[in-house]
Amino acid sequence: MSERRVAVVGDATSVAGFRPLGFAVFPVERPADARDLWPEVLRGGFGAVFVTEPVYAETADLIAVIADVPVPAVTVIPAAGSAGGVGAAKLDRAIERALGTSVPQREEEE
Repeated sequence: MSERRVAVVGDATSVAGFRPLGFAVFPVERPADARDLWPEVLRGGFGAVFVTEPVYAETADLIAVIADVPVPAVTVIPAAGSAGGVGAAKLDRAIERALGTSVPQREEEE
């Protein structure tokens, strides 16, 4: 069985820490630059592609084209210095579609 690699697309600060882990990193100056890079990422034979939230916002239409194929799996991650939110919202929508209703969020106790 062949081993698939992992790619990360985002700003240089957000992707830098993934290189020592052996991931292929694709730093972009602006999130919109990822649109030009996307065909190269798809040709790379990656099993998983992590994209930062700003990149996802700019490339959601391109990612949607491959949403129904098993490989590569595209996952949204927060950018450096970001609290996140897009990934959690996508998960909430998927749960709502699967269950037919939203699941109330429980407040964490401190």
